Amino acid sequence: MQKITLPSGSVLDITLLPFEEAWGVSQTITKEIERINFDIRSLNLKEFVMSDVMNLKNPICAILSSKPIIDAAKLCFKRATYNGLKIDSQTFENRENRPDFLPVVFYVIKENISPFFENLLSSLKTN
Repeated sequence: MQKITLPSGSVLDITLLPFEEAWGVSQTITKEIERINFDIRSLNLKEFVMSDVMNLKNPICAILSSKPIIDAAKLCFKRATYNGLKIDSQTFENRENRPDFLPVVFYVIKENISPFFENLLSSLKTN
């Protein structure tokens, strides 16, 4: 289980989905990122400036408006809690919780798909 304290001070606990569901989320995210066709090499990560933020505007908007990505996050919510309570359709109804919605989406997806990619780069380097 991964425990994350969000900027608001709320606590997010994430347990991995079963393999098949997590792999499905990974495939969904991969397809959506491919659809966006964004080249991260266009960013200067050492000297991140306002123009870099503008370069990210379209990919960020595309991701946030993607129903498949939000549906994937909702699947990940099944195995997560927010301040000790299961995440459901009421969790972000409260105005005070809404600022945490996008960070929660990011973290539940990241936690569930990152294990599939952890050894990929090292595998590619040896071949």
